[in-house]
Parts: sequence; structure tokens; C-alpha cells
Amino acid sequence: MYVSGEIQVVPIGTEASFTRYIAGVKTILEASGLQHTMHDSGTNFQGEYALVSKVVQQCMESVLENGAPRVLCYVKLGARTDKNYQTEIPAAEKVANYLHSNTK
Repeated sequence: MYVSGEIQVVPIGTEASFTRYIAGVKTILEASGLQHTMHDSGTNFQGEYALVSKVVQQCMESVLENGAPRVLCYVKLGARTDKNYQTEIPAAEKVANYLHSNTK
């Protein structure tokens, strides 16, 4: 099953900067081959559910292995049969196109 979603990984009990933990998460996402876009409060992604669940586990393990005593991971998933995520224009791009065509 192909899914679209968002992951937010939060190290708990660490110094104020999360950079080294999130850098590890980014490395895992890059290596996974999942289509993804990182933003300030998480990462949007698309891919096969089995791969997504494996990547989520790897991200959590990475944070713990890098010294965080705890990690919280928020994951939102969606799946649909009426559209093909792999060929569908991303929602943000659709909105930008709409705004561009309706501001003339």
C-alpha cells in the first residue's frame, strides 16, 4: 500500500539543539529512497507502507543510539485509491498554481 504522511521525531532529555539527532534522521530518509520534504516541524513523505514503517523504526533507533534517553515520534499516514500519489501533483504545488492563475 502506497501512503503519504508526515513524521516528527522529538528527542527528549537532551540539550536544546536537536541538530545532530535530526541530521541522523535526514541521513536515514535519504538512504531509504522515500520521496520526502523536510520542514521546520517535521518531514512529509510518500512511499510503500512497509518501507515507511521500517524507516520510522530506524529514525527512532538513531535518536536513541545518538544519546537521547527518550524519543517521541509523531506519524500521520494517509492512503487513497482515487488518485495515484506517485503521479499526483503535490498539494502545495496545486495551491501555488491556483494562486498564480487567480491573481491576474
